[in-house]
Amino acid sequence: MRCARRYRFDRNPLRRRSDRVEAIAVLLTLVILFACLWPALLVAGEVYRQGLARELAEPGVRQPVMAVLLEDATSTTTVTAQGTVVQVKAKVRWQAPDGSERVAVRPVPADSRAGSMTRMWVDEAGDPVAAPRRHAQTVTDAAVAGFGVMVAASAVLLVGLTVIRWLLDRRRYADWDTAWESAEQRWRPRKQ
Repeated sequence: MRCARRYRFDRNPLRRRSDRVEAIAVLLTLVILFACLWPALLVAGEVYRQGLARELAEPGVRQPVMAVLLEDATSTTTVTAQGTVVQVKAKVRWQAPDGSERVAVRPVPADSRAGSMTRMWVDEAGDPVAAPRRHAQTVTDAAVAGFGVMVAASAVLLVGLTVIRWLLDRRRYADWDTAWESAEQRWRPRKQ
């Protein structure tokens, strides 16, 4: 309510011109921010469409197979510039689409034991490939893209509004100093 009273348009004689300019700037900032919802939705929609296209295209070149662990899973720790990476791998055996059996060391769930089954993805030749994109990842990417557009727009508008308020405050302080000097001239006793 305090904010609404500060920026409302009325005929209050105590409102300065700079107060009215600031109220208009705040109103325009809010209007532009709401107008930025449309580009944010467009960006999110495009990211979603691209992710959906990847989801639909990827399973055609890969298929899931069940692999048997030939040994217990072991973890290795690697320290990189981005941080510490822990990888859990084990030797697994699976059947390729052509019927031949393959063996390789692959990432597996932690604490997997020899003889247990794990799912992995292979291409048409039976070679291991990354899992296809999940729909949750597509939705998350679209939401992050739309949110990013709104955050960027909000940041630009907030900086602009801060600069406008700073300029108006400087003007108000200058007017205040001038008014005090004028009052001092009028109220100072005259020397005779």
